[in-house]
Amino acid sequence: MRRPYSLPLVALLALVVLLLASCGDSDAQLDTSEPWDLVWITDSMGAGVAEAWADRIEEAEGVEVRVHNHAIGGMPLVEARDMLMKKAAIREEVADAEIVVAYGSAQYASPEDTGTCHTPSPTPRDPPNVYTSADFAPYGDALRDIYDVVFELRAGEPTVIRVFDIFNGLIADWREAGIEAECTATWDSESEALREAADDYGVVMASFYDEFNGPDHDEDPREKGYIAFDGWHASSDGVAVQVEVLHDLGYDTIIP
Repeated sequence: MRRPYSLPLVALLALVVLLLASCGDSDAQLDTSEPWDLVWITDSMGAGVAEAWADRIEEAEGVEVRVHNHAIGGMPLVEARDMLMKKAAIREEVADAEIVVAYGSAQYASPEDTGTCHTPSPTPRDPPNVYTSADFAPYGDALRDIYDVVFELRAGEPTVIRVFDIFNGLIADWREAGIEAECTATWDSESEALREAADDYGVVMASFYDEFNGPDHDEDPREKGYIAFDGWHASSDGVAVQVEVLHDLGYDTIIP
C-alpha cells in the first residue's frame, strides 16, 4: 500500500528552520492615533531616561507616550526577570505596552571577581580574569527568560522591544588602578552576552557603551561631560545621549 504523502525529513527540517528564523520579524508599524505605553525596567543606569525618551518620541512621532517606570537602583537582571515573572501588575503593563525595555546588571549571573571592575575607585587592585561572553551565559539566559515572558504577554501584537548595554564611566579609575585591559575585556563580554541573547529573539540592542566610550571602548566619557559627579552614572548630558541612541534606532516593531 502506498504511504500517504509527507515531506522528506530534510525538507521538513528546512521549513522549521525557516519559520524559526522569521520568528519576531515584522514590518508592522505602531498606530500613532492611540497612545503608546512604554514599560521601562532597569537599574539606575537607566535612571531618568524613560521620561526623557517619552518626550522625544512625542516630539518626533506625534503620539502620546505613557511611561511605566520601574528603574530600581542596583537591580540585577535576574531580579528584573523575577519581577516580570511574579508581579501581576507589571505583567499587565507589559501585556498592554507598545514599547518594552529591560536591563539589569550582571550581578549574580557573572564570575565573582568581575565585581572589582564595578568599583568606582582608582585604588590599585588585582584585576579579574579575562572572560568571554560564554562565561556570562547566565546573564544572557536571564534576558532570554525575560523575552520569553514578553513574547508570551505580547503574542501577536507589534512591539518595540529593546535592551541596552551600559557605558563605562570608570575607565580613568581603571587606568590608575592598573586593571584597564582586563576590565575592558570583561565589559565587552557582558555586552556581547546581552547582544547574543537579543539577537536570538530579533531584538535590537542600544549600545550606550559604543556611544559613550567610542567604537574601541577606550574613550573616557567623563571628559565628554557624560558622567555625573559620582563618576559612575550618566549626567544630564549623558541622559540626553542615551535618549538619542534609543531614538536613532527607530520604532520598527517585531510581532512575538
